[in-house]
Amino acid sequence: MISLALLLSPKPWTGLRPVQWDRVDTRFCLALASVLAAVLISEMWHGAVIPSTLDSPSRFLAAAPLFLVLRQGLPRTLAWSDLSFAIGALASLGLLLIAPQDLDNNRVTSQFLNAIHYGDIALILGALSILSLNWWRKDGLAVRIIKIAGLIAGLAASVLTGSRGGWIAVPVVAVLILYVRGRGESRRWKMLLPFAIVTMLVGIFGFSPAARDRVSDISSNLVLYEHGQRDTSLGIRLQLYETAVKIAKSHPVLGLGGHGFHDSMQSFADAGVLTPMAAQLGRGETHNQFFAYLTDYGIVGGLALLSIYVVPGVIFWKRLNAPTGPASRAALMGLTFVVAFWIFGLTVETFDLKMTVSFYATMIAILAALTTCDDEAGNAARVPPQ
Repeated sequence: MISLALLLSPKPWTGLRPVQWDRVDTRFCLALASVLAAVLISEMWHGAVIPSTLDSPSRFLAAAPLFLVLRQGLPRTLAWSDLSFAIGALASLGLLLIAPQDLDNNRVTSQFLNAIHYGDIALILGALSILSLNWWRKDGLAVRIIKIAGLIAGLAASVLTGSRGGWIAVPVVAVLILYVRGRGESRRWKMLLPFAIVTMLVGIFGFSPAARDRVSDISSNLVLYEHGQRDTSLGIRLQLYETAVKIAKSHPVLGLGGHGFHDSMQSFADAGVLTPMAAQLGRGETHNQFFAYLTDYGIVGGLALLSIYVVPGVIFWKRLNAPTGPASRAALMGLTFVVAFWIFGLTVETFDLKMTVSFYATMIAILAALTTCDDEAGNAARVPPQ
């Protein structure tokens, strides 16, 4: 609301430059608006617009004014955010140590967020903490220690929550960072950094019996599933995915409408497609963000969801070689963030909670603005041709 007010206020009051729309602004804002549009199209087609389903997708659109305001300002105004990711990662671990909510199987979370989302957010904050090393300037020793500690804290918090779905992102993100950051570096650097990453991960799992148990559960769940025992953590997800595919085939374009997957659980349980336990848990979520939109809003919703990943991802990818260091680093951080969240969404609905969708939308808006605006160089680049 503050960003929207700034955009509508007289420019002499705000000090912002007039908005000069270019392709980046247009594509990014259309992507932010597309999810809400897809939900409305599907629900109006089915004749039932459900207000509660509009809350989460509207958070994407609400990030558009923030992006536009930051695009008109100078990126140096966000230099104060340098330690925000490290502080966030350290706080995520601190909350688990000070006020944990104990779960089964030696897992913990907070009082305000379930273990999966908590662990995923802590993990990505840790990754962004280490990526912010020497972001705006060459960091001093104390700042470096804090940022390295942020990485360790984020990994530790993720392990404590037992959110193994997020761990899939670790090797993918590591390879991405090595590829981008390794260009032009020495052979020694290219060997030492992967060794350090592998050593750290091996150390974490070596000293954490809970983490080892969570990983070993995957194979045991698969064996049980093949022998007809489908009510395991992985087995329930597989049942829900199979059901989502059936729905997508029968209602491909606009899906079932708002809460369609939720409302169809009993019929699939009655038909024997789902076990009663899987049907009960399916009323809560699909455990896959893409399937959630595909079943409720069809291909229209699925494409809108993909745009939320693809459009920012392409913007960040194209700006990896930005002319200024802060902008190129923001691009790497943004690309890492988008890729990680996409992987998180493979095993859990990341955008069904207002907290997580607001976090994602705000982060991509800030990082996209930072990477597409280069102070004076960026201002010159945005002057329209004569």
